[in-house]
Amino acid sequence: MIKTIIFDLGNVIVPFDIEIGLGNLAKACDFSSIEIREKLVGEKHSELFHTGEISADELFKRIKNSLNLQMNFEEFVDVWNSIFWFEPIVSEKLIEKLSREYRLLTLSDTNELHFNFIKPKFPLLRFFDDFVLSHEVGAIKPSPKIYEAAIEKANCLPEECFFTDDKIENIEGAKKFGIKAVQFISTGQLEKDLKKFDLLSS
Repeated sequence: MIKTIIFDLGNVIVPFDIEIGLGNLAKACDFSSIEIREKLVGEKHSELFHTGEISADELFKRIKNSLNLQMNFEEFVDVWNSIFWFEPIVSEKLIEKLSREYRLLTLSDTNELHFNFIKPKFPLLRFFDDFVLSHEVGAIKPSPKIYEAAIEKANCLPEECFFTDDKIENIEGAKKFGIKAVQFISTGQLEKDLKKFDLLSS
């Protein structure tokens, strides 16, 4: 019997496009979006920030030096958060309905700037009982550490959890712990999966 439903945030509830942010960074330096992506990945700035190993100030300093950015910290924060738009993918109506019967969690690879930015802009997040965030846990999916943190906050057995995420590797990571997990394709598909697991009435 499922007791806790766990949602990924990015591109499951909160829509985003990283290319928008890369394009905006490119406007403030002499590197292309592709080169910026390679630097962020290769120099692990983003990964270190997402796992909470560096602060927002340190992230800015590293990226500014790496790209010779022509912007201040406040401008950087605006660009960093420019990847989002504010119509949730999964409806508030569905989240509210599920919250009446199940404990709801998010399990997200995110960072303090992004989460602090989106939380007040997505009122449906008020229906969630807790948040498992990579920058607080110190690990990103599919690291076992982040699933262990999610199971702890779920307050139930792994097999009593249902999880959805848009990335198949994260679904496979959850299944290794015994969590019932399905890849998020669309809201329609999610509703079918919820009904398949008897988590949503027709």
